[in-house]
Amino acid sequence: MLGFLRDLSQAHGNVAAFDLGRARCVLVNGAREARELLTEHEYQLHKPEFLKASNRGHWGDGLTTLEGRAWADHRRQLQPSFRALAVAKRLAVVNACTHDMLDRWPAAGPVDLAHELRVLTARIALRTVLSADLQGFGSGTIPFDEAYGEDFAGTGSGDPDAPWVMTRPRAPRRMDTVLGLIDARILGGPGREDVLSDLVHARTPQGQAMARDEIVGEVIQMLYAGHLTIPFSLIHFWRDLSRHGLCDTLAQEARTLPAAEPTNLHALAGTQALALLKESLRLHAPAPVLYREVAEPFEMSGHRFDTGMAVWVSPALLHLDARYHPEPHRFKPERFMPGYAERTAMVAFFPFGAGPRTCIGSHQALQQMTLTVLTMAQRYTLREVSATSSGFYARALQDVDSECH
Repeated sequence: MLGFLRDLSQAHGNVAAFDLGRARCVLVNGAREARELLTEHEYQLHKPEFLKASNRGHWGDGLTTLEGRAWADHRRQLQPSFRALAVAKRLAVVNACTHDMLDRWPAAGPVDLAHELRVLTARIALRTVLSADLQGFGSGTIPFDEAYGEDFAGTGSGDPDAPWVMTRPRAPRRMDTVLGLIDARILGGPGREDVLSDLVHARTPQGQAMARDEIVGEVIQMLYAGHLTIPFSLIHFWRDLSRHGLCDTLAQEARTLPAAEPTNLHALAGTQALALLKESLRLHAPAPVLYREVAEPFEMSGHRFDTGMAVWVSPALLHLDARYHPEPHRFKPERFMPGYAERTAMVAFFPFGAGPRTCIGSHQALQQMTLTVLTMAQRYTLREVSATSSGFYARALQDVDSECH
């Protein structure tokens, strides 16, 4: 599919229409055009139903599935929960959960990194959104099924053989324990420094509180928001480092971070680890295609976008476009280091979308992943077992140190 889209763009330019079965589609594949589309015309677009179903699970709407005024109101109410100060406080949870994960690992031996990172992501979400934890961890009470969810696959046409299928984890049909926590907090239970308490106390400009179903929809979507992107991105990150011999480089930087400031946002923002992560996100876009449908007709770049047309922007293509990223297939993390001369890297960098609907948790996700990999690198080296599995060979750094001495 991506090869077809690349050939289409090369033959017909940055905006190219094509037929996909009975659907009329438009590929927008220039950085300027993509940003114009997702910034200036976002309110004339909407997400297709199968994408919304992948985020809802069996529950109600939230920020990733709402449209129009309802979306804008919820975004405004949630914004304080994702500002820098709130993110900085949550990094202490990231640090603690990552150390818990590493404490369970063997001194040397294979680990199923996909599973480990998925559990880690679920625990961080539970603690930062609900001040709860996964059953089996400390005083955790959230059952594994509620925290881990079910797999979902859907297509715009409903045809399982369609060329484009959305596959991701989502919330299951039963979330009894989570709902109990939400209801107790709404009914006046003690507040916490978490997203649920922020939602309970949020007010519209007219002074209205969020309804119970609105809070449930937001909480459940946030619990699962990172289950696909964070493990996917971190596995590719470690593969990239392993294949390019950069694991030791990361370990050296990890050892220089002040032990007393593991959650310092300013310190994390200037790390080589963040540049390594962004370069890996460039090479392996978490969302290969951003899919929209036209809700109201408009014109852009000399093309008319009619109601019902599918509109695609492909971060996977733009991230590998030599117009914006010279030597696009080369792992070159200096693209994202401060002061680098080729500043076109950020122009066509869409790992979390673009425009007003950019993922509200993008800053937290980047900081969370950066802190996680630095914490892992302080204690273990990782080497990939095979290119076709998520298995990695973990080796405790203290063992390596003792051998060196």
